[in-house]
Amino acid sequence: MEILIETFRSLLANKTRTLLSMLGIIIGVTAMIAVVAIGQGSTSNITQRVSSLGSNVMIVSAGFSGGSGGRAVTTLSEILSLRDVDSFMEYCPDIDKASPVLQRSYTVQYDTNSYNAQITSGNENLYQILGLRISSGRFFNNEDELQFSKNVIIGYEVANRLFERKNPLGETIMISYRIGRSRLALPVTVVGVLEKTGSKLMYNVDRMVLMPFSSAEARLFHTNGRVDAILITTKSSEGSTRAKAQIQHLMYNKLQDSRRFSITSQDEILGTLNEVTAILNLFLGAIAGISLLVGGIGIMNIMLVSVTERTREIGIKKAIGATRRRILLEFMIESVFITGIAGLIGVVGGIGVSEIVRFVGKTYNLTPVVSFESILIAFGFAFLIGMFFGIYPASKASKLSPVESLRNE
Repeated sequence: MEILIETFRSLLANKTRTLLSMLGIIIGVTAMIAVVAIGQGSTSNITQRVSSLGSNVMIVSAGFSGGSGGRAVTTLSEILSLRDVDSFMEYCPDIDKASPVLQRSYTVQYDTNSYNAQITSGNENLYQILGLRISSGRFFNNEDELQFSKNVIIGYEVANRLFERKNPLGETIMISYRIGRSRLALPVTVVGVLEKTGSKLMYNVDRMVLMPFSSAEARLFHTNGRVDAILITTKSSEGSTRAKAQIQHLMYNKLQDSRRFSITSQDEILGTLNEVTAILNLFLGAIAGISLLVGGIGIMNIMLVSVTERTREIGIKKAIGATRRRILLEFMIESVFITGIAGLIGVVGGIGVSEIVRFVGKTYNLTPVVSFESILIAFGFAFLIGMFFGIYPASKASKLSPVESLRNE
C-alpha cells in the first residue's frame, strides 16, 4: 500500500510528464482497436453481401492471353457466346438458371445532369440470380426482349445523380456511345428503379442501368452474340461441384485449353476476399502496434528522466533501509500504472472513434465491429509494453549506490 501511495505522489507531482508518457500508449491502443474494428466491419459487410446470393452461384468468364515475353495480359473477348448458355442448360442437369451478361461503362444524361453508369444486360434470369428488387416501376417482360425495347431500369445511385428528388419513371435519359469516330446518343425510357443494394458479386447494382439483352446487344454493344460472362445458379448447393465439372467438360471440348476460360464459385470469391481482408487487417493492426512500441519507448525515456531527477531521493530511501527489490518494485509499479491508465483511456478512445466512423460511414455501409478480443489484445499488448520498457529504468534505479546517490545534487 505504501508503494502505491508513493507511486501516486510521484505521478501527481509531475502531471505534464505523466500525461506525455501516457499519450503514445493512448494513441496506440485507440488506433489498434479502431483499425481492427473497421477491418472486421468491412470484412463482415463484404462477406454478407457476397454470401447473400447463396453458395450455388457461379460465374463463367473468359481467360487471358499473353503475359509472357513482354506481352501484356489481355482478356479473351471471343470465348463465350449465347450458344454456350443454351449448351449449359441442355447438357448440365444440375444447373437451375443461366444468364449471359454484357456490361460496359457509358455516360448517361438527363437534362444537365450526367453520370458514368454501368450499362448491364442479361436475360430474365439475371435479376433472380443477383436477387435484384424494384423499389418503383417494373422489371422487363418478354415483350421488352422480343421488341428490342429501349426501356431501362436504373440503380439507386443513378436515380439520385440524374433525377435528384424527381420521379424518374417515364422519363427519357440519353446514353452516349461511340461507333468508330462518331459519338451518338441513344434515348431510353426509365420503367423501373432498383432498391439500394450495393455490390452483388462483381457488380455494383446501384450504378447499373439495366437493358433488355436483345436491345443492348443490338443497339449499343454490337458483339454479334458474344458475351462477357455467364452467371449460373445450381439446383442445390450439393450440385455445385457436379455443375462445375460439367461446365469444365463442355468448355474444354469447345476450346481444348483450360486456360482460356475460368469458372468461379461464390465460395471461391468469398475465400479470396477473406484472405485479402485478413492480410489487410493484419497489416493495419501491425501499423497500430508500432505506435504502441513508440509509446513504450516514450515511457522508458520519461522513466529514465524520473530516475535521474530522483537519484538523491533513491539514495535517502536506501540509506534508511529500502532494499533494491523495493526500489525496483516502486518504479515497475509506476510504469505499469501509467500504461494501465493509458490503456483504459485508449480503449474508450478506440470505441469512441469506431462509433464516429459508424455514424459517418452510414452512407457507405461501413459498420465497425468492436470485439472483446480486440480490446483484450490491445490492452494486454499495451500492458506488456509498459512492463517491458519499465524494467530497464527500474533496474537502473535499484542499482544506484546509496553513497553516490546522496552525493548527487
